[in-house]
Amino acid sequence: MKPYDTVIADIIADSQEVAQHRDALDRRQFLTRLATGVGGIGGALGALPAFAQLSSGQLQPDTTTTTPLTPVVEAVSENVWDGDRLDEDAVSELIDQAMMKFTGRASAKEAWRDIVLPDDIVGIKINPLGGPELSTHPIIVDKIVEGLYGAGVLKKQIIIWDRFESHLLNAGYPIKQDEGEVQTIASDTEGIGYDDEVFYESGKDSVNRRENESTRSRYSQIVTQQVDVLINVPVLKHHEMAGVSGCLKNLAFGSVDNTRRFHAKPLYCNPAIAEILEHRVLKDKLALNIVDGLVASFDRGPTYHAESAWKYGSLFVGADPVILDVLVLQTINQKREEMELGSVSKLANHINTASALGLGTNTLDQADLQRVEV
Repeated sequence: MKPYDTVIADIIADSQEVAQHRDALDRRQFLTRLATGVGGIGGALGALPAFAQLSSGQLQPDTTTTTPLTPVVEAVSENVWDGDRLDEDAVSELIDQAMMKFTGRASAKEAWRDIVLPDDIVGIKINPLGGPELSTHPIIVDKIVEGLYGAGVLKKQIIIWDRFESHLLNAGYPIKQDEGEVQTIASDTEGIGYDDEVFYESGKDSVNRRENESTRSRYSQIVTQQVDVLINVPVLKHHEMAGVSGCLKNLAFGSVDNTRRFHAKPLYCNPAIAEILEHRVLKDKLALNIVDGLVASFDRGPTYHAESAWKYGSLFVGADPVILDVLVLQTINQKREEMELGSVSKLANHINTASALGLGTNTLDQADLQRVEV
């Protein structure tokens, strides 16, 4: 952590506070809850990954319902990591195959044409908080940009972004504002900022953590004034306060200011994450989520710690951020069980809240889970 990075310093302080007060489940309680299905997201969070549940017959989609199932893809590969080196060709193939499976198209080019139109201004929301070790991998972003080109989107219509320039730079994303090229900017980049007319207002927070004593969290002008379509590229990782940092938290808290006020006990970021995402400037623009699980973390998140990260070599792809976060939560819980740590489901209440607000489904039996191995 850089000494001047007060944002990360605050996150670490908040995480330590939560850890001190959290009444975590012990291993026996955790296994009992898994066995009985009590307290899980939609009652569907078992010890096995979602795809293993389907293949073993423990969970099957309800084919009697007339409601269309939500398509979700997990793409996995044992070839993306060669020791500590990321094989970019293997990652590229992984993304292509995931997009083809998700859309049902015969080529990646056709798949991307299902996601965007040639005249769209596309914002790619990454997560650079974890530095070079635990941030959205540039190869994934490069492949998204390549796909957008193939769909007819021009370079000048693409914006890679996050809240803070310092985090982008630390994760290997230089700020770029050249006319006619792909831009990489932050909400705190000079000339960008936050929109005083578009905000989320709530007094359900910690009063002493408000910025300028304000109960408003303003949306970035990137989402209110610049982009038409959002592609959300979070990292599959643990979060000390929200249980997981997946699709919902990455886009919601990455799009507004004044968020630290929601972190503390007993809120743990709920219901703010879901209510922020409910605004049309996010909800109506979100077209795709690609969860970067090439490297994932199961503890001490959202910052990087080598002892709690692992090379997972996987991607989750879908339009529904809620069901993807269910899978993120399930994956992390399974890894924590292997490491004899407790479930974090009780901290991830924002997933249920998002489902209740109509932002997606939180039950796996409403999902069409598909797996791609490369």
